[in-house]
Amino acid sequence: MKDLRFAPVARKSATLHDLPYASSERKCFHQWIVNVTPPGRNNCLHGCAYCYARDAVYARNEPGVLQYYEGLAAQVERELARLRLCPPVSISNVTDPCQPVPELKREVRELVGMLVERGVSFSLTTKGDATFLADLLASPRRGSACLAVTIEGPAAVLELLSPAAPPFEERLASVQRLSPLLPVMVRVDPVFPPLLAALYGDAWKTEMRALLRRAGEAGATHIVSSTGRMNVEGKARVAAIIAEMSPEEAERFERGYRFDRSRTAPGYMLPHPERLAFHREMRGWAEESGMTYAVCQELRADEADSAGIPHCEGFSLPFCERGLDGRFHPIDGCTANCRVTCAGQAHPPCGRGELVSHLPFKRAYLT
Repeated sequence: MKDLRFAPVARKSATLHDLPYASSERKCFHQWIVNVTPPGRNNCLHGCAYCYARDAVYARNEPGVLQYYEGLAAQVERELARLRLCPPVSISNVTDPCQPVPELKREVRELVGMLVERGVSFSLTTKGDATFLADLLASPRRGSACLAVTIEGPAAVLELLSPAAPPFEERLASVQRLSPLLPVMVRVDPVFPPLLAALYGDAWKTEMRALLRRAGEAGATHIVSSTGRMNVEGKARVAAIIAEMSPEEAERFERGYRFDRSRTAPGYMLPHPERLAFHREMRGWAEESGMTYAVCQELRADEADSAGIPHCEGFSLPFCERGLDGRFHPIDGCTANCRVTCAGQAHPPCGRGELVSHLPFKRAYLT
């Protein structure tokens, strides 16, 4: 990091947007996605081998510079002031919001502090240490919130796939420290079965079962998992890692991960029968450790998700409505999974039937 420069940039467009689903296969609930950096290879220190976000469209790359959005809390607050309904806020879908960059952490802290003060629902996903937010996450003024800590596999897997990110024990310690303050899930995502087989042979199931048990013991109550959807470069990087341990498993990986255009985005992924078998075993191990389980996008909810959860995130993150006090308050009966929870309702709890759709919301629905 000593040769890396950190550069603030202003976000020129509105932050308010939903995931760009165009298919009725949508599993995710409606959310307001707030990314803390522009997309681009240099804007995340982790450098994970499989990384999806670093090659995003319109990526900004400047050698030796990590860019982050400055004044993000104030911008989001201005947008929030024009809304009657606020969807749950997701921080951050492009890069890790808890990278060890003081300037970035300051911006994230200001953003989370503003969301807490306004009472809106939010979630935060990280491989890093979110304890710098502990006092805000424990605030009695906080609305519904949850934390997702990504742990792609046992320690040996992390050393191969995300060596620049915090190691296994640090990520698990973050779960343990923060789970008394708010609901915490672990994202075991992505998991590459040929990599597990190359590392552990037939014992890979024992290793993954033990991982889920440790997550539950640390305080996680929900697991989200996927077997990955990669671009060409990510697939090549992961294949090279596997080949160093087992040419046979590397060949199985190359042959097994096929190009697929279904669901949310094109990419290389395992065929449906293999995904289904993997996730049903993982669900069994999660539930025996007292946690619920969900699959991120690549299966229907009724195929391998635990029963009774509102959506794949597992926890309640409702839309909120502005009250007379100027703060936002959760809408009773809302899960933000409008397409499922409110299907067929002429008058959903929020009063906006237009949200009962798999399509992204429009700003007009929220005013």
